[in-house]
Amino acid sequence: MSIQTLDLSQERCPMSLLLVKRSFKPLGLDEQLHIQLIDESSIRDILNYLMMQNADVDCSKAGNVTTLTVSKQENL
Repeated sequence: MSIQTLDLSQERCPMSLLLVKRSFKPLGLDEQLHIQLIDESSIRDILNYLMMQNADVDCSKAGNVTTLTVSKQENL
């Protein structure tokens, strides 16, 4: 399994959302995307986008950094 890391702790919306869209689109079924965020509005917008994409998302928080572990699901 391949893992890509996207550190967006210095980014704010809409740039963070655009960068996630750019990284998520080519993601394969055997790949994961780890996204690190601080901005609450970016977290909310990215989670909404990933929900619309039917992505599998695991969310964890350490201090003020939220990490989203994202993978694509097979279309049924």
